[in-house]
This record gives sequence, structure tokens and C-alpha cells, in this order.
Amino acid sequence: MKSRTPKRLLALSVTTVAALGLAATASGVTGAYFSDTKAGTISGTVGSVRIDTYGGTGDDDLNLAFSNLMPGEPKNVTFGYTSQGTGSQDLWLTFPSVPALHALNNLGRFGALTVTDSSSGAVFYSANLQDGRTRADGTNSCGTFAPGGTPTNCWPLPPKLLVRSNLAPGASGSVTITFQYSSALTGTGGPAAWNSYPANLFPGGEAFGADAALPAGSGLPYRVVATQAGQTP
Repeated sequence: MKSRTPKRLLALSVTTVAALGLAATASGVTGAYFSDTKAGTISGTVGSVRIDTYGGTGDDDLNLAFSNLMPGEPKNVTFGYTSQGTGSQDLWLTFPSVPALHALNNLGRFGALTVTDSSSGAVFYSANLQDGRTRADGTNSCGTFAPGGTPTNCWPLPPKLLVRSNLAPGASGSVTITFQYSSALTGTGGPAAWNSYPANLFPGGEAFGADAALPAGSGLPYRVVATQAGQTP
């Protein structure tokens, strides 16, 4: 009598190999391979933009005040700054109050303003501070707009003014603002607050009634803004 064991073992072997083949196909693994693995971590730091200011009063030491302004006599106010950021920064002055800025830019040839940075030099100058808003009679006092201003050309202080570019980390400087009433200004003067607004009168005395509805105040609110180099506030 012949033994059937070899046939059964052969059948079992074929079935096992087929099952392993199906498992390999289902898993996508078609063969063995060598591998080696190394591990690491991606890390970094976040840079910062920061400016410290000093020289005045208030929370940010930026409250400045002209004193005893007289026609033909320039007066200065100054604040200092130091970059505490981690990269190059640009430094700007911005003037967020529309009625206050217009009041200054309504002086025309009766006021002159200079902004000077200790590194950049004079970054703004005008002897005709006029933004060209139309009078009630439909006219305005500006011929064209040109840097510096002339008797016929206006040059208003803009809402944003770049005072220094590429300020390096740890670098310091100062900004001086110089204002002067024209010697053509007459009358008895103060006591009065500088740059009162709304500006409901043009330098020649013409009424500009639309400004009467604007918020009242005096002075020129401003901000010192540091940005990444090449960016605007």
C-alpha cells in the first residue's frame, strides 16, 4: 500500500506559498530591501520689529510741545529712538487725525515746517503748507504741488512720512520737528493753542463751513511706526 503523505505535504506547501504571494501583493511589498534611518528636528526663532522712543512725556515719551511761538522765530521739538528689533527696520511718522493734519495743511504760506532725522537729514520741508482743498467759492490757493512749496506751489505734510530706512538692530537716532509762523502773520497773537482744529478759516479769512462739523481739538497727533525694511505702515 502506497503512502499519500507526500502528496498532502506538497498540496499544503503550494497552498502556503500561494497565500503568502497574495499577502505580498495586497500589501504592495514585492521583495526585501535594505534601509537606514536618521532623525532630526526643524526649529527656528521668530524675528521682531520694535522701536523704543524717548525725549518727551506720556506713556511712550512722545508728547512734545512748542512754546512761545512767534512770527519769524523757528522752534524745535525732538524725540529719540533706538531699534530693538532683530532685523533692519524702516522708521515712519504717521498722522492719524484728518482734521488736525488739515488744520496744519491749511496754513499755506503762514507756516513753515521741517522734519529732520539725525541720520537721513531733512526728510520734509514746506513753506506753503496747503493741501489744496477747495474754498467755499470753488477756488483754491495751489497752483501745483512741488517739494518745498513756493508762493504759488503747495507742499502739504503727508499722512505718512518715511524718516529713516534700514535702521540696524541696536541703532539709535533722533527726529527734530521745526515749525515757524511766517513773519507776515499779524495781530496780537495768543494765548492760544497751536494748530487748533477744525480749520474753518483759510489764511485769508475765508470761511470753510464744511470743517465746522469736524471734531475739535488742538495739536498734531502722530505715531512713530517701525516696519520691516521696505514695507509701509
